Amino acid sequence: MKITTLAASLVLALGVGAAGTAAAMHHEKFEAAFKAADKDADGTLDKEEAKAMPRVAKNFDAIDADKSGTVSMEEVVAGMKAGAKPKVNAMHRKGEAKFAVADKDKDGTLDKEEAKAMPRVAKHFDEIDADKDGTVSKDEIHTFMKEHHKDKGKGMHTEMHKDMHGKDGHDMPMGEKK
Repeated sequence: MKITTLAASLVLALGVGAAGTAAAMHHEKFEAAFKAADKDADGTLDKEEAKAMPRVAKNFDAIDADKSGTVSMEEVVAGMKAGAKPKVNAMHRKGEAKFAVADKDKDGTLDKEEAKAMPRVAKHFDEIDADKDGTVSKDEIHTFMKEHHKDKGKGMHTEMHKDMHGKDGHDMPMGEKK
């Protein structure tokens, strides 16, 4: 019952809409994987059960907040959130650095020539240039990524993140790649 309550709380916290729906679907899959791994159906995973969920197994000791030798769904969710924040911050710093390198004239924007240093930004330059001034700012890039993510799924969002944040787009929480 705690798992169902947690799932409902997470859905409400995420809000309504495409992003909330996608997150809820992801959480449902995660919850199902957790339940399948929980062979003794006690609502927790021991180290052996956690092997069915590689990210959980890899980070088991860090996730096991109460050091009980088992992890609950709540501990796993909290561990994923805690593990994601430093990576997101590092990812944004990396994006800022890439943008700064590409911004040869240091005016805080990229023209079409400067954008060539970020191929995916260059490819979608005219779409990103919301104010049609012939340059793109970091804000325009992020706005484009967010809007495109909402409208068309994460394909473009991930593609743009690859330019801003590295070859993988972004790390999954706790370092797991898709």
